[in-house]
Amino acid sequence: MGRSTEGRRRLSEQRKYRSWTAEQKIASVLAGVRGGRSVKEGGREHQISDTLFYSWRDKLLEGGRAALAGKEDRDGERELRRKIRELERALGRKTYELEIAGEALRGWE
Repeated sequence: MGRSTEGRRRLSEQRKYRSWTAEQKIASVLAGVRGGRSVKEGGREHQISDTLFYSWRDKLLEGGRAALAGKEDRDGERELRRKIRELERALGRKTYELEIAGEALRGWE
């Protein structure tokens, strides 16, 4: 008598994950943040894990922080973006120079 494979999932089968809308995520997080219940109780009600709740909460708070940031914070972010663009251009130039040097070296041989 062999082992039954009916109850086993094949490796090639894809697992189906649930998905939530942004409104559902916000409602779940706000329900947990407003208090009165534990995160576990709220998670059971909304059928989400504690880890998922905390992940959504952190993302929601980070988005709010960015939206409410003062002018100084936004200026600092602009400066960082400018610096990134500058470094990307420098990297592009160096890559191009390296390609030219490689072609010249191959020409020497």
